[in-house]
Amino acid sequence: MKKFLGILLLGLLFFSNANALPKWIGKKLEVCRVNQDLDLSMNWKEDDGSWEVEEFSLKKGGYITINQRKDKNQKWYVASNNVFPKTKYEWGKVKIKEWHKGVKIKDILDCKKIKYKNVSYKSYTANSFNEIFNNKYSSKPVKLSGELYLPKKTGKFPVVYFQHGTSHPTGLIDFFQKVISEMHKENIAVFVGDSYSNREKKLQGWRLGLASRTLDGLNVLNALSKHKNIDPNKIGITGYSYGGMVAFFTAYPKLLDLVTDGKQFTAYMPVYPGCDVIFKDMKLVNKPMLMLHAELDNYAPTIDCINYVKQLKKNGNNVELKIYKGAHHGFIKVRETKVFSDIGSFRYCKPGYVDDEGYWFYNDKEWKNMSELETVNAVYKECGRPGVRIGGTAEQQKQAIEDTVNFFKKHLK
Repeated sequence: MKKFLGILLLGLLFFSNANALPKWIGKKLEVCRVNQDLDLSMNWKEDDGSWEVEEFSLKKGGYITINQRKDKNQKWYVASNNVFPKTKYEWGKVKIKEWHKGVKIKDILDCKKIKYKNVSYKSYTANSFNEIFNNKYSSKPVKLSGELYLPKKTGKFPVVYFQHGTSHPTGLIDFFQKVISEMHKENIAVFVGDSYSNREKKLQGWRLGLASRTLDGLNVLNALSKHKNIDPNKIGITGYSYGGMVAFFTAYPKLLDLVTDGKQFTAYMPVYPGCDVIFKDMKLVNKPMLMLHAELDNYAPTIDCINYVKQLKKNGNNVELKIYKGAHHGFIKVRETKVFSDIGSFRYCKPGYVDDEGYWFYNDKEWKNMSELETVNAVYKECGRPGVRIGGTAEQQKQAIEDTVNFFKKHLK
C-alpha cells in the first residue's frame, strides 16, 4: 500500500496512529523558511488505483525541512502538518490550489544548509520506575542522538534542551526553528532531543513509557554537561505534553541521585504536561520552574496541574503556573483546533502517583508488579475515553516563544 501518513499533532499518552513520521524519511538536509501563504493538497495513490487526498497549508514565516529518503534517491519536504515530495511520483504528488496559479513551491521557500552538531548519548529502556529505583534497566541500552544548535560564536554557551511528546520531533520543526532563532539572539544554544529515531518501531509513540523518557532526559543532562561548547552550570529543560512530564520528573532528587550523580538542570519549563501522574514525594530540586498550560486542555487536564502546583508550593518548591486563556492542547503548533476521535485520554480517571517502589497508584487502585505499558492498557480499559481537542493559533505560538525565551534568558544568563 503506497499511502503514507503525515504529521498531524502532538500526543501525550495513547492510541494515535495518525501521527507517525513515515519511517522512510531520513536525514535532514536543509531548513526552508516560507515567504508566502500557500494552500496545497497531497495526493497518495492507493493499491486499488484510487487517490487519497490530504489538504494542508504552508504559512508565511513558518519553517519546513528538506529530507533525504532513506531507501531511495528522493528528497521530501517535511512540514508540521504533512510530508510531500520535491518531485512528482506515480504514487505521490502535491498540487497547488487553483487560486495560487503560476506559483511554484520552490519560489516561495528560502532554504539553507542547516548547521547543527549531532550529540550522541547512551540511555536505556526501562519498563517502570521500579527498574530505575532498583538499577535493573542497564541491560537495555540504546544509543540516542539529538541536534545541538549553537550560536554563531565561539566558547561555552548556556543551552536549553527541548524534549518532544508522543509525536516525532520533526513535526515541531516550525516551532523549534523559530525558538532557536530567538534563543541565538540571546547567545543561548538549543538541543533538540530525540527518543525515537534509534529505537525500534514498537518502542515509539505511546508505547514508550514515562520511565524511559525520563531516563533519556537525565542522560541528555549527563551528555550536555560534558560537551566542550556547553556551560555545565547553565542547562535548562523544556518539553511538550509527554515531554512536559519529563521536564518535571527530571527535577526529582531521587532520580538525579541515581542517574546523574546529583547533577541538576538549572531551570525547568514543562508545557501542557499531564499532571495526573506525579511522584508521591512532592519535593523537587531548588531550581526555578515555570509551567505553561492550556485553559481548555481536555487531553492533559489543566486542573490536575493547578492542584499539583498548589501542592508543590506548599512543600516549598519554586514553581509558577501560567495558563493560556482559550487555548487547547498542542498550542505551540499553528493549526485549526479540532477533535481527534482516534486519540484516547485519561481525563475521566482519578489522578494518582508513582509510589516509593516505582509503581503506579491510579484511579484509586494500586498497579503493582506491572510494566508501565501494562498499567496504561489496564487503566485505559477501566476509565479511558477517546476524543481530544488539539490546536493552536499564531498568537498562542508567538506567546509561547516569548515566554520560553524570557524564562531561560532570566535563569541561564
